[in-house]
Amino acid sequence: MALCASEVEGGEALETQSNDVPPDVWFALILKNYNAKTHEPARPTRDCTNKPLEIEDPQVSSCIQRPAAALPSRGLDADKDLEIVALDEGQALVWVRTDYFEDGDALGPIAIAEYRKNGLAIRALGALRANPNRVRMRLEPMGQSTVLVVESMVCTDPNDASTCARVMRLVPRDGDRFVERPLFDEKSSACLGPATFPLTKVEEIKREDGTIRRFELARKFSFEEGVVSVDEQVTIKDIDPAEPDAPPAIFRKAQKERALTLDGTGLKTSEPLWESLMAEHGSVQVKAEAKPAAGEG
Repeated sequence: MALCASEVEGGEALETQSNDVPPDVWFALILKNYNAKTHEPARPTRDCTNKPLEIEDPQVSSCIQRPAAALPSRGLDADKDLEIVALDEGQALVWVRTDYFEDGDALGPIAIAEYRKNGLAIRALGALRANPNRVRMRLEPMGQSTVLVVESMVCTDPNDASTCARVMRLVPRDGDRFVERPLFDEKSSACLGPATFPLTKVEEIKREDGTIRRFELARKFSFEEGVVSVDEQVTIKDIDPAEPDAPPAIFRKAQKERALTLDGTGLKTSEPLWESLMAEHGSVQVKAEAKPAAGEG
């Protein structure tokens, strides 16, 4: 049964036959009380089933903390606020972005829509908060269900490409709802925050002797028949500013593959390699450190 639908009485909807649906039709279908004249949804924004976008579970909300302030609301723009990704079997992922934040994130309903002869039907629905910059979305199997995979380009300085990195966000599907779940440590059950993963990362630490220690992360995900794993590689390099033409000295290379599982409370995983190596080798103090063999985890 459709969660929400837009139908043409006694005929066929030409737009859905060609998958060329006007943006205002999407906005009116997916949002509660959308005003087509002002292009404004009712505030605070709710989806077409009258559910709010904010996380309602207090335990989940306390784990997934996002302090960035909201930007002033405005009317919706078809070019900026609507993302559609075709799926198989006459369906599409549709993200309507209604709210924006100072950290670059956008928030709005995410839906699986079905094109029908006489209109549109929403088969799954939820809220998605992610960075919309060069966003890519897809569905992947995870356990006995599926997960929404969202990849974005996140830049700490929009004017400097060197500060940009792709970031992956995972939102599980539970029946006909997309429900944001936190990430937990599988052993301690400690909350690790939202299920958000930088695919690359670089951090530099200036040490007390003036040298710079650089940490470089490369992360890849595998979704194989519902089994999700994360392959992480971290390279640690030491740079001497007194010798700008000298190549960085590789202090350590490490690799780790860890599983990512899903249950009713959230996603579970072991300690990320990045955090463990930062804790072990990220001090500003210079110590007598034995160099592990290349490739040692």
